[in-house]
Amino acid sequence: MNRSLTTRSEDQQSSGDGRAESLMRQTTVQQICGQAFVFFGVVVLGVSFYKFFNAFWLNVSPWPELLLGSAGLMLIITGRIFRNSTFLTSLLSEFSPSARTQRSLLMLALTFFIMGCVVVLKLSVQDVLRYKRLLGEGGIVEYLQALILFTSAWVSWLISRDLWKRLFMRLHAVIYGIFSVAMVFVGLEEIAWGQVLFGWKTPENIAAVNAQNQTTFHNLKFFQSHLDLNLFLFSTLILILVIWRPDFGLIRSKRLNGGSTSLTAFFMPRYFWPLFLCAAFLSYFVATESGTDFIINIDQEWAELCLYLALGLGLLRTYILLGNVPRHEHD
Repeated sequence: MNRSLTTRSEDQQSSGDGRAESLMRQTTVQQICGQAFVFFGVVVLGVSFYKFFNAFWLNVSPWPELLLGSAGLMLIITGRIFRNSTFLTSLLSEFSPSARTQRSLLMLALTFFIMGCVVVLKLSVQDVLRYKRLLGEGGIVEYLQALILFTSAWVSWLISRDLWKRLFMRLHAVIYGIFSVAMVFVGLEEIAWGQVLFGWKTPENIAAVNAQNQTTFHNLKFFQSHLDLNLFLFSTLILILVIWRPDFGLIRSKRLNGGSTSLTAFFMPRYFWPLFLCAAFLSYFVATESGTDFIINIDQEWAELCLYLALGLGLLRTYILLGNVPRHEHD
């Protein structure tokens, strides 16, 4: 009898500790998002000022650079809002059923917002070259992609460290560590390893084999010819897995180290489907060169933004859910 009461008491204490850890992680995630937006906004604002004043020396119009500066200022303001928003804290809560509903609505809202940006920009910016400049190398969308990728790499590294040190899940820790390094690599590719920020000249031996005359790997002519199709296939595959992923009984019932979070913490939730659908939709038209009167090749940047955003939000969710798992005592 005493043993039963003791076990129940220990379980309640463990559950309480897990809940407290998860709530602490929600605050940590909120701080990470806020700091990332502020830091990146400062970088973008600094680059905008540099390009603005440099334009006078190059005898070109400096005023388009102010658009990039306004984007940097918006990132700083957004970051400060993220750090102090009570709404975001409740939205990140895994214990509130209303928060789960809000997250589903948020995915729909983000998707409609991104698609709305596509339509509004296309209608307001009639010049195709200017539109490509806004989305292409050194454009606003590309800076957002890099921000999401670097923040996701940060969160993935936190997950890896947590799995290694606290939960002793070595294989999972290595996988998330690899994810972190991969996202840093992709993020650096998106900003051409700093070339779009500092504007150095591409070495001639690289420019000769690079489709966009940049210091990047993914724009090498061999990869460039398959890039659009591969992105469409990858987005479609993830969309199918998210929507029609079977409810394996083993996954639903097995618990991590006796904690309250199942292995589904490592899987993308179904309510992420709108972002993956948006990515697959846009990348389909780019890959097949269909509907070129409205969707052109540079719109692939929007598809990549949706994909990176969904993966980043999925990592934030995993990090929070792992807080429910009590520390595993290593024998």
